[in-house]
Amino acid sequence: MTKKKKIFVLSGMVALLVITGVLNIVLNQPTSTPPPAGGDVVSGYNFFTVRNRHIAQRNEALIAWTAVVQAGGENAAQAQEQLTAIGNAMVLESKLETLIGALGYDEVLVTAADPVVTVLLRSEVLNDIQVAQIVQTITSNTNRTASDIKIMEIP
Repeated sequence: MTKKKKIFVLSGMVALLVITGVLNIVLNQPTSTPPPAGGDVVSGYNFFTVRNRHIAQRNEALIAWTAVVQAGGENAAQAQEQLTAIGNAMVLESKLETLIGALGYDEVLVTAADPVVTVLLRSEVLNDIQVAQIVQTITSNTNRTASDIKIMEIP
């Protein structure tokens, strides 16, 4: 490769790096809109950030419990139970996210901590019929009651 080509390629890479940095700064600016007044509405919600944090915490727990199981000893049985519980919760959350998403919601995050099921979903305002559909979906696919379900709207 000639010296001119190397300079051209290197200059292009530096330009792309600068553009990436500028876009990162511009696109990650906090929104200036005030949070809406209301009950269970979360402001400043970034679906992907919350989902990634949820997955990271789950993975850390899986790694820790797996290490205890592999080490053996007196806590191995308890660790195996925890791994099974985490796996069951992951399957349940995924199933509920899919079913609630099928009701027409694009962004849904479900956490199932015994006994509470929390649903975060992108919606301005849920009406009674929509809430009833979500609650019915959860109660018919789990052993949870309506009082165990928390639904949070994300505008």
